[in-house]
Amino acid sequence: SSRMIDAFRDTARAAKLAHVLAPVRPTLKERYPLIPIEEYMTWRREDGTHFDPWLRIHERVGGELVAAAPRSMEIVAPVSDWEDWTGMRFPADGEYVFPRALATLVVSDGVGRHVEPNVWVRHSV
Repeated sequence: SSRMIDAFRDTARAAKLAHVLAPVRPTLKERYPLIPIEEYMTWRREDGTHFDPWLRIHERVGGELVAAAPRSMEIVAPVSDWEDWTGMRFPADGEYVFPRALATLVVSDGVGRHVEPNVWVRHSV
């Protein structure tokens, strides 16, 4: 919510910072895991506001989308862990779409690798 954004801007202001950079996880990106974040972050609605509701809120309160963060978080774990976490089976090497993920899972030699993208957003304080 915008209250959370206000809270981190207040904290930055108290620390005498001019800006806050945040890696923002777009909420609707999970519906489009095959679309690169660099493209997704350019999507706009007909009224010019951002397609993604969380990015739209950041912009509404003065945030500026400054760059893609294509490798914001990486999780590497055995396939058995991925199967436990997702409730899915990954029977062969390959690339998989799994629920709530912003990007795919790549399985190779019994290990799954997921690299989650985010968007860098700058807020002035």
